Amino acid sequence: MDLAFLNVTFLFGALGAAIPLTLHLVRRQRAGIHVFSMVRFLASSHRAVVRQQRLRRLLLLLLRMAACALLAVIFARPFVRDQGTSIFAGTQPEAVAILVDTSYSMGYGNRLDLARRRAAEVLDALQTGDQVALLTFAAQATVVRELGPDHSVLPGLLDTRVEVTFEGTNYLEALRAADDQLNGADFDRRTVYLISDFQQSGWNPRSAGWKLSPGIQLRMIDVWEEQDDNTAVTGVEIPAALSGEDRMRDVVVRIRNYGQTPFQDDLTLQVNSGTTATRRISIPPRTSHVESFRQSFEADMNAGVVTFGEDRLPVDNRFYFTVNAPAPVRVLCVEERIRPDRPTEAAYYLSQALSLRQDPPVSVEVRSASALSAVDPAEYDVVVSANLSALPRAAKERLTGYVRSGGSLIIGLNPAVSSDIFNSSFGELLPGRIESVSSPDTPRDRYRLLTDVNYQHPVFQPFSGPRHGDFGTVRFYGTAGLEPDSSASVPGRFDDGSVAFAEKPLGNGRTLLFLSTFDLSWNDFAIREVFVPFLYECIDYLASRGSMYEREARAYRLTGEAVRLPIEASHVMLPSGEQIPVEASRTGTKLFTRTRQPGLYRVQTGGSPRTFAVNLDTRESDFARLDPEAFASAVVNPVTKSPESRETESLAMYARDAEVERRQRLWWFLGFTLIALVLGETLLANRTHR
Repeated sequence: MDLAFLNVTFLFGALGAAIPLTLHLVRRQRAGIHVFSMVRFLASSHRAVVRQQRLRRLLLLLLRMAACALLAVIFARPFVRDQGTSIFAGTQPEAVAILVDTSYSMGYGNRLDLARRRAAEVLDALQTGDQVALLTFAAQATVVRELGPDHSVLPGLLDTRVEVTFEGTNYLEALRAADDQLNGADFDRRTVYLISDFQQSGWNPRSAGWKLSPGIQLRMIDVWEEQDDNTAVTGVEIPAALSGEDRMRDVVVRIRNYGQTPFQDDLTLQVNSGTTATRRISIPPRTSHVESFRQSFEADMNAGVVTFGEDRLPVDNRFYFTVNAPAPVRVLCVEERIRPDRPTEAAYYLSQALSLRQDPPVSVEVRSASALSAVDPAEYDVVVSANLSALPRAAKERLTGYVRSGGSLIIGLNPAVSSDIFNSSFGELLPGRIESVSSPDTPRDRYRLLTDVNYQHPVFQPFSGPRHGDFGTVRFYGTAGLEPDSSASVPGRFDDGSVAFAEKPLGNGRTLLFLSTFDLSWNDFAIREVFVPFLYECIDYLASRGSMYEREARAYRLTGEAVRLPIEASHVMLPSGEQIPVEASRTGTKLFTRTRQPGLYRVQTGGSPRTFAVNLDTRESDFARLDPEAFASAVVNPVTKSPESRETESLAMYARDAEVERRQRLWWFLGFTLIALVLGETLLANRTHR
C-alpha cells in the first residue's frame, strides 16, 4: 500500500506556500527608537507580551503556508494504491487455447516437430497470470490440459502427449473444443492458437454457420512444407460377395498420386499372408489409377493387404481388406396376434418372402410382442415390427437399447392403429409423430400411388434402371400421416406428397418406418413383384450397418468406426498385437469402438477366429490447401462482445468506479482539514496585533 496522485502536476502548486512567507518577509517592519519627554510616566511593558505576539505571528504564517500547500494536494487528487493488485497498472491477463493438429498428415516430414516448437514459442510468450489450455485434434479434439494458470507442465506434455494419430482432420470440432475452454475464463483477452498444415479436407465451406464466441481471436500458425508429394492407396473393392461354389473374384485397387511429380513403384497384392501378384505402376501427377487383380479365394474367410511403394508418408501406402462368405442374415419378426396359435397375415407375408433367398440365406423367427422379453434382440441383424399397434414398456426398452447399440428396426402399421397410443408406446424409435390415420371405410377405388422415390437411397437404388421394378403399380388404400422430426430422412412419398417411408438414425443404429401395412388390408404391396426384392434390399441395407460383414462384400472399415461383433466374441487382437476383452452392453450387444489404427483386427470366438479390416480415411492424404482468409472470416465472430459480456463489463466498470471513488476518499478529509486551517487562521489573525 502507498500514496499516489491522479494529477501530479497540481503538486507544483504547493510552491504557493512560499507566498505567505515572502509577504511576511517583505512587509515586516522594524521598530524605531523615539524619546518621549513623558515616557517616565508610562508603565513598562512586560517582555512576555512581546514574545507572545511574535509566536502568534509565526503560527499564523505557518497556517497560511499549510493552507496553500494543502489546496495544491487536494487538486492533485491523492488515492491509496495497492501495489499487488492495482487496477490501474499492468497489462490485462490473457486466456489462451493452443490447438495442435495430430492428424496423420502431420507425420509427413518434420511437421509434428515443427508444430511442437511453435507451441513451445507460444508458451514462452505467456506472461504471469495468463491462463492456457492445451488441446490436440484430428477427427475429434482431445483436451490434454484444462485451462489453468500453471504453465510449467506444458512443455513436458508437448513432448509426451502430442503424437500423430491415424485420423483425418476436422477444424470445426477442434475450434468448438477450444471455444468451450475459453468460455470458462473471465478474461477480456481470449485467443486460440491453431497449429496445423491447413488441408482443405479438414474444412467444408458449405458447413459454415458456427463461429467462435464473441471476443475470441484466432491466430493461425502454419507448419506446411513446400515439398508435399504423396501417393496413397485409396480403396479396395470386391464387386460381388463369395458364394458357395464360385470363389473367383476381381480385387479392384484404387490408387492416386496427389503430388506434382510422376510416381512409379510396385503394387503388391497379398492374400492370407502370401504374395499373390506384383505389378509395376506409373502414375502421372494429380491422377488416379485403377488396377484389377483376378484372385481365387478358397477359404470362407480371407484377409489381404495391398502395398504401393514408399514415400515420405508411408502410412497411407498400405490398404487392408477382407473377403468372406456371407453369414446368414438373422431376422426377428414381431407380430400382434389375434389368436395365439395363428400367425398374422403381415408376419406370414414377411417370413415367406424373406425365406425365399438362399445367397446369402435369411433366417426368420416370428415372435409375439409379449414374448419379446424372453428374446435377446442382439442375436438378430434386423428386427421387424410387422403389425404392432402398441409396444409394451419392457419391449420398448429392449428394442431402444438394441437400436442404440447398432441394431436396425423396420416398423409397419396395424390397420387398427391409434396415433396417440402408437406415438406414446414407440417413443423415440419413430422418425416423427403420426398425426392422422386413414379411415377404415375408405373405398378401394380411392388410392394413393408411390411416385416420389429417392433412387439414390441404397434401398431404392437397384430399382432405378428401366425394367428393374415399378413401385408406381402398387395401390395404397390406407396410410398414416407423419410429421417427420429434424433427424429423419424421407426416401419415399406418395403422389399427394405425404410420407411413405421415413428413416431415422438412433445411436449407432437406425429405424425405418413404413406408413402402411405389410398385409393386404391397406394395400396390395405384398402381391406385387417389387415386394420381395424390396424386402431383400431393406434387410441387406439395415443388416450391414454396424456388422462385421458389409453389404455387397464391403471389405473394410475406416478408423474410428464402431463394429458390432458376434455375441460369442471374447477378445479382439489389435494390429499391434494387444488383446482387448470384449464386454456386452446392457442389451447384450457387443460393440467394438477401439478402431484407432489401420490394420487387421482378429476376433476371438468360441469357434474359428474372424477378421475385419480398418483403413485410413484417405481424404487426409490430399495436401490441397484451404484458403486461410476465407477460413478465418468464416469462423471468427465479427461481434467483439456478446450481450452477456457487455453486461458483465458494465457491472465490472461500475464496481471499478466505486473502488476508484473509495480509494480517493482521502481528499474529503484533506478538504475538511483545509477548512479547519482557514477558520483557525481567521481566528488567530483577529487576535494578533498587526
